[in-house]
Amino acid sequence: MAVRLDADTVSSLVGPDLARIGREHLDQGRVFELAPEDGGVAAVVLDSARAEFDVWVGVVNGELTGECDCTEDGPLCGHAVAVTLAALEDGLSFTSLSQPDDEDDEERFAEIAATLTFDQLVDLVARQAVADPDFADELLALAEPEESSDQGAGSV
Repeated sequence: MAVRLDADTVSSLVGPDLARIGREHLDQGRVFELAPEDGGVAAVVLDSARAEFDVWVGVVNGELTGECDCTEDGPLCGHAVAVTLAALEDGLSFTSLSQPDDEDDEERFAEIAATLTFDQLVDLVARQAVADPDFADELLALAEPEESSDQGAGSV
């Protein structure tokens, strides 16, 4: 279902400070590569120091939501507001999405992984660890207890 938003509604949802920051980013031409994505809108936003941030904004479970490289605090930042305002000016619409069920995804991926060979799984995990530092940290943390017990087993 398409969701109707306008600049006044966005301003009232985010408050005057974020609305002002978002408007400044937009008015200063800092929103680039605006495109529909996953029911919302994605773009690149430059801040005043010319740092680039990848931003996605959408409506999830009836609420305006954003994801931005700049922070994990709060649901929206000035970059997300700028993308929202840019989308509205360009006539892009938002589709209300429900939050994906991570448990269903995990079960589905577990079933797929179960069909792979051991070597395919090891290769996939190694490539993902190289590409994603958070994944690599999690992998190392899971492997540590095993390494510790292996080292202690031979000691007398």
